[in-house]
Order: sequence, then C-alpha cells, then structure tokens
Amino acid sequence: MANLMKHVGKFGEKPCVVVFREVPNEPENCLIVETSLLENQKHDDLMNVIQSLEAQESNNIADVLSRRQFTDGSNILNDLHFSKKLQKVAVDMVFLTPTPSDKISLKEVNSEINKLEGGYTPPKTDPVSVDTQPITESADAELPEASVAENLLVQAELLEQDAKAILEDAEAKKSEAYNLDPSLKPKKSSTKKKS
Repeated sequence: MANLMKHVGKFGEKPCVVVFREVPNEPENCLIVETSLLENQKHDDLMNVIQSLEAQESNNIADVLSRRQFTDGSNILNDLHFSKKLQKVAVDMVFLTPTPSDKISLKEVNSEINKLEGGYTPPKTDPVSVDTQPITESADAELPEASVAENLLVQAELLEQDAKAILEDAEAKKSEAYNLDPSLKPKKSSTKKKS
C-alpha cells in the first residue's frame, strides 16, 4: 500500500502529473504536466511535492501545488501555468500509474471520484454516467477560481510574514552592529522640535 503513488501517470508513453483531473465545464479534458519537459531542479521539486503526505492524501493536487514553491521561490502552480507547462488533453488519453505495473484510465478514476464526492455510491456495474450529475459538475467548475483566490490569499499571508521577519531581522542586525560598535548608533538630535 505504501508504494501507491497518486497523481502520476502517462500521456501516451510520456510520464506526467495530473494537475487538474477535469477542466471546469469540460469533464472530458484534464490538465497535465509532462515531467520530462521540466528542468531537472523543477522536475525534482515537483516530484518531491507529489510524493509528500499532503499531496498523497489530496484528491486535488492543484490545491497542494498552489501552496508550494519551487527551489527558486516561484509558486509551483503559477509557474507551471505561466511557463505554459500545463497542457489540456483528453481524459481518455491519460492513464494513472499508481504503481509501475498498474495502468488505470483517468476517465474511470474521475467517474468513481465524482460518484463519491456527489454522495452517490452505486455498484461498480451501474451504467449510470457521472456526467449526468450537474451538482458535481458545478462544484468542480468553481474549483480553479476558488483555488486561484485561495492561492492569492496564501501568497499575501506568506508575503506579510516574510516582510515582518525581514524587518525583525533588520532590527536585530542593527542592534548587533550598534553593540559591536556603539559609534555607529545614530545620535539623537537635540534640536528636535516639540509640538
């Protein structure tokens, strides 16, 4: 069981990561990243995130990628988007490979996940298509915009934390410098006007 790996698969014979299992309002398409097209460092960073416990417990890896960064500091999801590494392809062209010997159609996986998320768990032989459940589709349609909004808030919060940490670090360095050489400390002006 520990050897199972979610979110990885093949597009044709090319290894890939499935970032969005479905495109909003286009459940027949998904967004993938061909891992062989990434620079070595970004490939390693991405795969480290994919192998993380957080990623393996999530059904929507895009949510995890929106909170993580490449080694160069860029947000992984944004970087993949703006560098045009995300490709829209048909779900029936992608196969998940949870183990090296398994190959499962993404279309079938999406169908099963949508049944579970929709709260309806028919027997596996039930011919009812999940695509006829509009509630699930509309919920999925809101995911990317919600992800982007959440991503922006997370980034803003991280920037605020970074700014606070930088200011505290600057004050600590000033204090250390003044302790080492008190002559560097600015002199208080005695000509300051009082209101």
